[in-house]
Amino acid sequence: MHAIVKCLVWDLDDTLWDGVVLEGDAHAPRPEARRALRLLDERGIVHAIASRGEPAPALAHLSAHGLEEMFCATQIGWDAKSEAVRRISETLNIGLDAIAFVDNDPVERAEVASALPQVRCYAAEDLSMLPGLAEFRPAVVTRDARERRQRYRAEARRRTSEQSFAGSNAEFLLGLGLVMTVRRAREADLERAHELTVRTHQLNTTGRTFDIEQLRELSASATHEVLIATLRDRFGEYGAIGLVVTEFRGQDSVLVLMLMSCRVMSRGVGGALLAHLIDRASARGQRCVAEFVPTKVNRVMLVTLRFAGFVVLEQDPERVLLGHDRRTAVPNTAHVLVRSADAPTPPGDLISGLLRRVAEFPDRIALISGGETLTYRELDRRTADLAGRLVGAGVRPGDVVLCLLRQDAWTVVAMLAALRAGAAWCLVEPGRASAQLCALVDDLRCNTVIFDERAPHTSCDEVEALLAPASNRPVLVPLGATSPTGPLPAPPPATAPAYVITTSGSTGAPKAVVVSRGNLAAMISGRDYPCTEGELVTLSTCPLTADAALLFGPWALTRGGTVVVPTHRELLDAAAIGALAARYRVSHLVATPSYYRLLLPRLAEAPAAPTVVALAGETLSPSLAARHRELLPCTVLMNEYGPTEATVTCVWHVVTDAATVPIGKPLPGNTARVLGPELTALTDGDVGELYVGGDQITLGYAARPGLTATRFVADPYAAEPGARMYRTGDLGRLTAVGNIDYLGRADGQVQIRGARVERHAVEAVLETHPGVAHAVTVVRTGRDEIAELVAFVVPGADTTPPGRRELARHCAERLSPLEVPSRFVPIDTIPIAVAGKLDEAALLARADDPPLPGPSRHDWTPGQREVAELWSTALEHGDFDLDDSFFEVGGNSHRVVMLHLLLEQHRPGLVRVGQLFDLRTIRDQADALAASVTVAAALAESAASSVPVSTRAFEL
Repeated sequence: MHAIVKCLVWDLDDTLWDGVVLEGDAHAPRPEARRALRLLDERGIVHAIASRGEPAPALAHLSAHGLEEMFCATQIGWDAKSEAVRRISETLNIGLDAIAFVDNDPVERAEVASALPQVRCYAAEDLSMLPGLAEFRPAVVTRDARERRQRYRAEARRRTSEQSFAGSNAEFLLGLGLVMTVRRAREADLERAHELTVRTHQLNTTGRTFDIEQLRELSASATHEVLIATLRDRFGEYGAIGLVVTEFRGQDSVLVLMLMSCRVMSRGVGGALLAHLIDRASARGQRCVAEFVPTKVNRVMLVTLRFAGFVVLEQDPERVLLGHDRRTAVPNTAHVLVRSADAPTPPGDLISGLLRRVAEFPDRIALISGGETLTYRELDRRTADLAGRLVGAGVRPGDVVLCLLRQDAWTVVAMLAALRAGAAWCLVEPGRASAQLCALVDDLRCNTVIFDERAPHTSCDEVEALLAPASNRPVLVPLGATSPTGPLPAPPPATAPAYVITTSGSTGAPKAVVVSRGNLAAMISGRDYPCTEGELVTLSTCPLTADAALLFGPWALTRGGTVVVPTHRELLDAAAIGALAARYRVSHLVATPSYYRLLLPRLAEAPAAPTVVALAGETLSPSLAARHRELLPCTVLMNEYGPTEATVTCVWHVVTDAATVPIGKPLPGNTARVLGPELTALTDGDVGELYVGGDQITLGYAARPGLTATRFVADPYAAEPGARMYRTGDLGRLTAVGNIDYLGRADGQVQIRGARVERHAVEAVLETHPGVAHAVTVVRTGRDEIAELVAFVVPGADTTPPGRRELARHCAERLSPLEVPSRFVPIDTIPIAVAGKLDEAALLARADDPPLPGPSRHDWTPGQREVAELWSTALEHGDFDLDDSFFEVGGNSHRVVMLHLLLEQHRPGLVRVGQLFDLRTIRDQADALAASVTVAAALAESAASSVPVSTRAFEL
């Protein structure tokens, strides 16, 4: 019986058509040739060309008759036909015994048959009968078979791209954006699964085969699992490329069959599938075991298993049983993103990845914060202990645990402990208004709160008082205390929440975005930043309350890296952050562009520069990109983009040209489209709204089903039914090379120091004050390129205009600190432009108008007035009072350094920059300066009189 033909190789002149192209007498393709091309293509048999002549005119003739797209490989020249057929076999990775050749010339056929006896040769006059021959009639034609030609042509484009690629093979594979989806085989998959067993080259299999009825029985068995693996990249779909049959035997998950299609051997995806199978077994509490049946050619699969950490358990001439050692990681898998909705835990899961590293590197440093250092073993113990206490307090899978904590090592422990308890974390810094906390607790149905009794304003009584108005009364779990514990649950499904993060809402009330474990896992597994084993150290300048802080940390913990977490005090001080980066030789750093502009000179002075810097949360300007290139030319600069609703970032770009800085292309497992009205796709250069989709699209907004339905819409472009995409509200433009340019917001949302602020939300809150008739806000960029929010207020009729302090307090009780305007400017009416829209230019021109008055300064001391003048210069406005915090009236890390420089000019050496993060008001700074002057005078007098004076009494 003849094996099924996979590829038919055609001669052209006097075979596919009558006549010779180079002689100018070539006719249109023969009808019987067209019919054979079409029928065999529909059966999954691909076509190639081995013909004598010149390539250009032959291909032009094919194209003129609409047939060029039918061929997956072309060898047109003057070499022997057998050599052409051999090259086609190598190009398409199809064995010679699965290739047929048709030619009108018996000499050519004889030459091929002699040199390649495996190849079946046919005469041109037999074309009409070829589709009826048994070897051209596969028993089953699957969807994958019908799409085989398109996939081979996509592979040709990949190969062309690879040949012109200047980097290494590993870099090329990384740029492919490979995504493997692994799921249980359904009835519709079984034909393709069987096809894989009979068509796949035996190099890539553990050695057993099953017919379709056996596969059907196994897929229905409770003791077996039949998995199908599909693959895609930026060039298109590969289709189903892998098959796995697993048998559950007690504590072992046994791979009785694993095979990969020969088409993907060069892509290195077999290791990624194997790593997923190991994780899948581990999630069930089982050991992954492989049953290997030796053949004459599949020894390479045995070598793959051994390199992946499988050790021989049993061996005889007909079978080798190998078990994974539970320690060794499968090498060279980072370039493939694995998706699996029905896996016990999703690939990239933070907790399972962390626990693997605990077993692998127990004494490696995992976490550094505030001078405290935790190894992976210690981090495991602390998180397990706290998770047990949470379970003992009543936390159950799917719950949300509110972490009312200032940032330090215990904050990270609490976040991980919530996950290990099967719950999600929601981190809120102390100091939020009671009304905001209670609304959040009620929306999330939160039943547990972790807090630190040692921190200011978070004693048990104070926390109880804060949460007293909530309709839901959560259990309080203080850090460092002892309480009953419970057993840790099995890992929840991928759809369970992992964390909740608040973001600005258009009505003034914050929205709580619920991020699933699968979303977080997809974000982690989609990352593959360059790093060196054992030298991965990450640091984020963003607070853990902002999702940008999760960009590197979780990824690093699943890879055995070290995460440096600045304390809440250090976060505000760029000098302190620079010192941390230098001290711990941070290799991967995350920042907003605003913060990075301040930090960059300090990084340039460090003994070792980071390997990667990722900037997110704001628009990256070309000037900052150029400055980075000048100071850190060897550091990879990433510009990353993504709303909270798409799990941290989902689009990225490696910045190589400082003149243009797009946000780039979607990460593996994500999509990003610029769409017009009615979700129509736009062409290159057109401006539209940016929609993002894929694995990182979150569950939606807590307790807001209507808003969720409005912003999370059906994805008409997705291959899988039920997929959603998020309407970002951002404007974008697709470039000719496939990058996306970010063009700002389509609504009133802005970025303030990396935080997303809804201008309309701030305006809505201001207008709830009885003394405000109307309010509008604009963003003004100061000379340091830092954005600040300025509010323009129209007082209510017949009312006394509220003061600045009163409005700031009103906003602070209802908004996050970054949403409180830094300036409040009174105006008589809202300016409207000719087109009937808000005249923002007119407002910006008035941004320096006299602000709303604060209390009188006539009773201020001269020292306080002197400091106030310096504040006005640093902040670029004078809208503040004696006891206002510098950071609540427009101050930031950049401007506090500027303030220190001004103080040094007037009072050199009296105040350190670090003190200004504690001495935040004019009163405190003036007092500190006065005390320093007193100390200096006393020391001078002591020196003159030779009487020693202790300075301890004057320490600040």
